[in-house]
Amino acid sequence: MSNAKKYILLIFAVFIIACSTQKHYKTLAFFFDNVPNPDEIEAEDFATDSTQQIGADSTAIFAMAQKPTSTIHQPYRNRECAACHDKGSMGSLKQSQPGLCYSCHTNFSEQYRYEHGPAAGGFCTECHQPHKAKDKNLLLKTGQEMCLRCHKPEQVYKSDFHDSSDKADCTTCHNPHGSKNHSLLQPGTCTQCHDDFKEQYTVLHGPVAGGYCSACHTPHRSGKEKLLIKTGQQLCYHCHETKQILKNEEHADIEDADCTECHNPHGGDDRYMFN
Repeated sequence: MSNAKKYILLIFAVFIIACSTQKHYKTLAFFFDNVPNPDEIEAEDFATDSTQQIGADSTAIFAMAQKPTSTIHQPYRNRECAACHDKGSMGSLKQSQPGLCYSCHTNFSEQYRYEHGPAAGGFCTECHQPHKAKDKNLLLKTGQEMCLRCHKPEQVYKSDFHDSSDKADCTTCHNPHGSKNHSLLQPGTCTQCHDDFKEQYTVLHGPVAGGYCSACHTPHRSGKEKLLIKTGQQLCYHCHETKQILKNEEHADIEDADCTECHNPHGGDDRYMFN
């Protein structure tokens, strides 16, 4: 048998043995990078999970508070390496992302019409640590630090809207995984600052009722009043068919009149949403 084959068999044997017992961690770490330390897992388990066992022992509670806590991926906490890794293939992943992650977590491609690029491409570990992290949800970073790893600050902050949100968490308005709109806006994002027309009118305009504010307004800048994507009749004809509108006798002489002179674009107390 050649020396190369003997070396490969040696590494394979060490890998199998090291996975089965804590005492061989140092041997395994000698050959491979980023091997989880079993002792660290136990310490972090205590720091994050022991509150139910401590009871009223204030000394133990104080001691626990002095220890740094971490978020730990459940399979890693339970040492279920084989849930994600193939022991028979030098510890490689059983399948590629996002399929591997979706075996336990929500499949965002089935949940959202539009997906965030990393989620759609299966790059879950671009944002999440696979084993443990200091922050919740196993995030690599938190707040804007996470988003600005990929999105250029100069592109984000040149927007009129984002110019006033330099310290806000991007996920206040945007869903990091996906949404029903291409801007990945969270449900109810607009009503965090603007009026909720559902509380004002009996009848709502379709886009308003469905939460599609961006059907008429651009969320950042448009160069037009009220951030409209179009003005006058052109905005309404963006969805309503011209022939259907003009065949109505009441609309025969409207010419270039603005539809909002008679109709409220958000809602009203009658089916025609008259002002």
